[in-house]
Amino acid sequence: MFKTLGIPKLAIVPEYVYDLPFNEWWIVYGGIVLVLNTIQSALHVMQVRREEGKSVEKPLIGLLPALVMWTFVPSYLYLQPVILYHHLIPFVFFVGLINAYSVGLIIVAHLTKDPIFPMWNVLLVPLGLAVVDSLGPTIGLWPSALGSGTYQIAFTFMCMGLGVGVYGSFVVSIALFMYDHRSYSQYDIITTICDYLDIWCLTIKHPYSEKDEMKKAK
Repeated sequence: MFKTLGIPKLAIVPEYVYDLPFNEWWIVYGGIVLVLNTIQSALHVMQVRREEGKSVEKPLIGLLPALVMWTFVPSYLYLQPVILYHHLIPFVFFVGLINAYSVGLIIVAHLTKDPIFPMWNVLLVPLGLAVVDSLGPTIGLWPSALGSGTYQIAFTFMCMGLGVGVYGSFVVSIALFMYDHRSYSQYDIITTICDYLDIWCLTIKHPYSEKDEMKKAK
């Protein structure tokens, strides 16, 4: 990218950084934004918890599933280059379904005011087992059951199918709930739950203050 923009190469800039194409810089940019956004959100939650006199560490534990997943994903791709370079699309779909399922569980838990944060995602189990299986030959402690050929590729497609099944059943359960309540959109059911519980879906609803509302009206 730097060469395309006409930026001269400095001695301190590594060759692979200077030759990095636009599409890979876009991924780097997205990663930086994601990390900064996560840190800023965590700091905001910590500030609010301090103001309320509650534990600051407890909400941060909720980041563990995301940290575990984003440890497993690059580890698996590093240990299995055949997936990284030849079968990345089904693996990307699988990772996307892991994220989608986690987000869905979090939204439902928030809407229903579930006191237990959804830490468990069953789709992380096969990914974790694949990392452990692939790590064995690298450290020389146990042989890989799947190897790095046909069985590993089949396992990746199986994981994608498992993700479709698990997340699909989650979506279908919401659809059935909508049907039973004669609702015709997911928006309607979310709005109904939010109105009943007097909460907002994706943001924190601050306590009602008559003085603040009067100020806004003016």
